[in-house]
Amino acid sequence: MRQRWMPVVLLLLVTWLAPAAPAGAQSPELKGTYRDWNLFVYKDKSGRVCYIASEPQKMQGDYSKRGPAAVLVAKFPIKPPNVQVSVQAGYPYKKNSTVTMKIDKKTYSLFTDGENAFARTAKEDKRIIEAMKKGRKMTVRGTSRKGTYSLDTYSLLGFTKAYRAMLDACKK
Repeated sequence: MRQRWMPVVLLLLVTWLAPAAPAGAQSPELKGTYRDWNLFVYKDKSGRVCYIASEPQKMQGDYSKRGPAAVLVAKFPIKPPNVQVSVQAGYPYKKNSTVTMKIDKKTYSLFTDGENAFARTAKEDKRIIEAMKKGRKMTVRGTSRKGTYSLDTYSLLGFTKAYRAMLDACKK
């Protein structure tokens, strides 16, 4: 991830994860960079939360205004399944719309909630993660509440090492 985006992405992630974190939770701390993916860790009352994140390498679309975008994979201190894939668009998605995530030639459908998109099941999270480990490129296409579209291209370079580091960081 380019260093100029680090403060923006960190703020984005803190904002995104803060509502889920109880009062007294620590701010996320950058623990490592793995090519195009960064590892963050913070503690809350339930334990250690770890996540990896990447920003788009390329952003296309017919939007006029947009905040930072990112794909995240987070491991929460709860009983399995506890690893979740999500997309933050940088704009509110169209209500009840579907986001299309394409990893190399495989396509996945994610449901939307506000500015975020998620896999529908824990099994789908696992499938997406396995595809991300093997893949080279990922695209995410979504539609805003205004009807404009975005097509973001992400690099998967460093994903596997970042994912392993995330799992290891949350063992402690």
